[in-house]
Amino acid sequence: MTMNTEFIDRYGMLPPGTRVLVALSGGKDSVYLLHRLLELAQPRDLIIGAAHFNHMLRGAESQRDTEFVAELCRKLGVPLFEQRGMVKEYALEHRKGIEEASRELRYAFLEGVRADQGYHVIATAHHANDQAETMLLNLARGAGTKGLAGIPPVRGNIIRPILNIPDAEIKRYLSEREIRHVEDSSNQDDGYRRNRIRHQVIPVLEELNPRFASHAAAAALSLREDDEFLETM
Repeated sequence: MTMNTEFIDRYGMLPPGTRVLVALSGGKDSVYLLHRLLELAQPRDLIIGAAHFNHMLRGAESQRDTEFVAELCRKLGVPLFEQRGMVKEYALEHRKGIEEASRELRYAFLEGVRADQGYHVIATAHHANDQAETMLLNLARGAGTKGLAGIPPVRGNIIRPILNIPDAEIKRYLSEREIRHVEDSSNQDDGYRRNRIRHQVIPVLEELNPRFASHAAAAALSLREDDEFLETM
């Protein structure tokens, strides 16, 4: 089954000839994204590369992820760019939290590779459940329409081609094709607010409506378009 490109085309993410750098952690979402983009490579004349940032936060598990990504890219024939980041030291030096420091270093690395290697865009694997979680977190903080619009499909050189795809579809795709990925143990730590939303809130909402994540993602896009329209008036 080829990828539905309606969402991608709606936001002009992947015109023919685009050179795409995939942010590849080795987790299920980024592995799914890589495989899906490779499906589009020939019909759209895309050039696909991957970039992996090792945050050096989980010891042997971080090294396992790096080795898994290297082997995956070798098998798929995808160029891979890697970097290790001293996140704890950066966070301490700049007085930032670990999550913020990780994000800053990761995106700086990705943008550096994109510019140096001639890629047009960076593709990240945010999906519909990520969007729903972001909306709920922002709602809890008292956000207005901008916050409820959640994660943008496109921001500068960053594209999110699977922002409309629910987590259940990603799992089904990988399972049916027996595609391996790695699990990040920190995703199970409910000390993080996002994980509490993911593990304790989203399941309840999906009991009420199994398509909750898809509906939330669609609502976020609608709010974003409404907000952008109002700003032009």
